[in-house]
Amino acid sequence: MLRRITSLESDRRIPGNVIVELNGRRFTSLPAETVASLGLEERSDLDEAQFERLEQAADVEAAYTVAVRILTAMPRAVQELKRRLRQRGHKASIAAEAVGRLESAGLLDDEAFAEYFTRSRLTRGHGPPRILTDLLSRGVDRSLAERTIASVIEAEEVDPNEKARSLAEKRATQLGDLPPDTKKPVSYTHLTL
Repeated sequence: MLRRITSLESDRRIPGNVIVELNGRRFTSLPAETVASLGLEERSDLDEAQFERLEQAADVEAAYTVAVRILTAMPRAVQELKRRLRQRGHKASIAAEAVGRLESAGLLDDEAFAEYFTRSRLTRGHGPPRILTDLLSRGVDRSLAERTIASVIEAEEVDPNEKARSLAEKRATQLGDLPPDTKKPVSYTHLTL
């Protein structure tokens, strides 16, 4: 099948991008540097290998756009974002390349994510073991997660035992007039990582 690039025009909606038209129809919008690296020129025919490279670049750009949208809603860990892209139908290699672009641009960083996540969970009364479990489930490296939790607790001068105690007292008052056998006793143990 003949695949001819009929137009390469600046994308007014996305500064720095170029709209690539194939056979008179819009095919994709790519960063100008990607178009240049692919060697695309107007009124040129693409062989199968060139078309596959263009198609892959378009897939990476689509995954990148979805990843940016996901990150705009809420910060994510690297592995968590890759997993979400795969759940949305992107191939693992495409998801990895899109996430790599975000990391290179400084828009995705597990250390910054772990710090944000730890601070937000501490304010909700979550203890270090729970935060560690949650970070691990999101794909953050164990040693990074442990260091970050310890660092944030120290910086914020948070006493995890006091937080647990106040949360347990709050919960006990919420249980109110329930029969004593319905209420479970709370034991205070020293929480460590």
